[in-house]
Parts: sequence; C-alpha cells; structure tokens
Amino acid sequence: MMYQDSIDQAGEKAALAMAFLQRHRLAAHPVNFTVAYEYISGVNAALCQTIEQKLTARIAFDDFVMVELYSNFIVTTSKENEQLVTRVNQIVTKLSGTADLASEAIAEYVEILDQGMQALNAEPTVDAKATLHLMMDATIELRSSQEKLRDQLQHSAEQSQILRTELDQLKKSRQVDALTGLYNRLSMQEHVDDWLTQDPQRRIAAIAVDLDHFRQFNHDYGFSIGDVILSKVAKKISAYVQESGLPVRAGGEEFLILLPDVDLRTASEIAEQVRRGVEKLRFVSSRSKKALPKITISLGVTLYQSEENWHQFLARTSQVLTVAKRRGRNQVATEAML
Repeated sequence: MMYQDSIDQAGEKAALAMAFLQRHRLAAHPVNFTVAYEYISGVNAALCQTIEQKLTARIAFDDFVMVELYSNFIVTTSKENEQLVTRVNQIVTKLSGTADLASEAIAEYVEILDQGMQALNAEPTVDAKATLHLMMDATIELRSSQEKLRDQLQHSAEQSQILRTELDQLKKSRQVDALTGLYNRLSMQEHVDDWLTQDPQRRIAAIAVDLDHFRQFNHDYGFSIGDVILSKVAKKISAYVQESGLPVRAGGEEFLILLPDVDLRTASEIAEQVRRGVEKLRFVSSRSKKALPKITISLGVTLYQSEENWHQFLARTSQVLTVAKRRGRNQVATEAML
C-alpha cells in the first residue's frame, strides 16, 4: 500500500471510504477502512474488480468478506513466505558453492591425470612411481571432495523435504478456514476455475447453508460457544460431501457446498440429508452442563448456468436460500421455487 495523496486528497478519499462503510453498515475498524480506502483509491485493480463484481451481484458485505478481501488483495506477502524464501535461497547458495568446489576439484584431477599420462607415454625413463603417487593423491583428494558434495546433497535433500512439507502446510492454511476446517472462498474460486477450465459447460450444483437465528444464539450464549457450534455443524456438513465435492465457509454462519457433475434433484436430496443431520445434533454447555437450543439450518439449491458469471450464480443461490427462510426456515428450497 503506497500512497502519495496530499492532505486534501487523503481527506476526500477517507470521507468516501467512510461513506462506503456506512452504506454497507460496516464498522470503521482498520481492516474495513483499509479495504474501503484501497477501493476508493482505485490503485488495486484486482481488489476493485472483485468488489465491483460483488456489488453487481448484490452480495452483502460483512466483516468476513472484508477480512477475506484484505487477506487476498492487500496483504500480499507474509512472514512465513519470507522465511521460506530465505531458507530456499540458503539451500541454493550452499549447493551452488559446493558444486563449484567439486567442479574445480574434478578439473584439477583431470589435469593431473593428463599430465601424468603424457609424462609416462612421452618419457619412458620418467619416475613412474612418483607420477603414480601424484595421481593417487589427486584421486584421494577428489574422492574427499565428492564425499563432501554427497553429504551436502543429502543434507539439502532433507531440508528440501522439510520445506516442501511447510509449503504444503502453508498452502493448506491459505485454502482452509481456521475455525471450521472447511475451504475458504479463495480456495473455492481456484477449484471452480479448474473445473470450468476443464469443461466450460460443466454442471455444478451449489447448496447454500445458513444457521437459523444464529446471531440471536451468539447474543444469548456468547461467541465462544457460537464458534464451537459452527465448528461442529461444519464437520457435520463436510461428512455429507463426497471427495469430489467442496464444502466452503462462505460467511459468518453461512456455508456453501459445491457439487460438480450433480443434477438439481441429487443436490436437493443431499441438502435434505444435511438438514436432517444437523437437526439431530445436540449440544451441551461445557460450563453449565445444560442443554443448548437445537440448531437448524435453511438451505438453497441451484445449478450453475454457463451464461452467468460466478458472482451472479452465488447471488442467485443466496436468493433461493432466502426463499427457504421466508417459508419458515429449517427446510430446503430449490431454484424452481423462484
């Protein structure tokens, strides 16, 4: 984030950023304000395009969405990434230095062998024993340098494996929601892009899931208990998704299940299974040992249409979810009800 605004320019942009936050009923804390200011400034093309797409699709902005925008488009590097890059550079530098020394040793060895062979062939009276001793000493020295190279290569291979594991973990943490263990929106977009690259006409069903009256639950019992509930509901949702499907945390208490190569009827049946599974969950407060209210969910099921962009599809899925809520909650609605 590099700004060269004058005081007047910064003041004007700050006012517009505040207006953006107020319009979307967002608190003016640092993350939200930074995203809004960056959007108003117009210097971050990727961020601006994503926000415009969400506005066009009438997707609601909340703290969850703003944090995601901040993480994806503003915080471009992390301490973990910098540490990994530094360690990779160290390994490469060590390997390069060791390889250079080994290369020099081989060149010297070959030169000594050539000189010795030439001396033995050209002058029969030359001291063959001394020449052979020189060649043997050179061989021993080369062997020592090659053993050092082997040890360094083995050590570098071990370090590379550790780095590979850390990179996999970092990639996973970038793709997974920390609280629920489900995929996040960034990972969802990457999966969708892969699916549609393979087949632009691919059939993709979406099931939008929302916990009924969960904001009131958080108000009554606190966010700590609410987070535990969210985590357990997410686990139950994930249990009904096959390996080819994608369970996503789409918002505070909102989830999304993406199912490639699934028709509307099958997706609706899966949605009903998820609804029943969550309805059967029972929760007890670890503090008071008293039973907590039953948690239910509303679900909306749609099929992706190739003529719409992904944000429009998600907005339509949210509309179907709203139908389920208006019909009394704790039920499944499909796009046929629109």
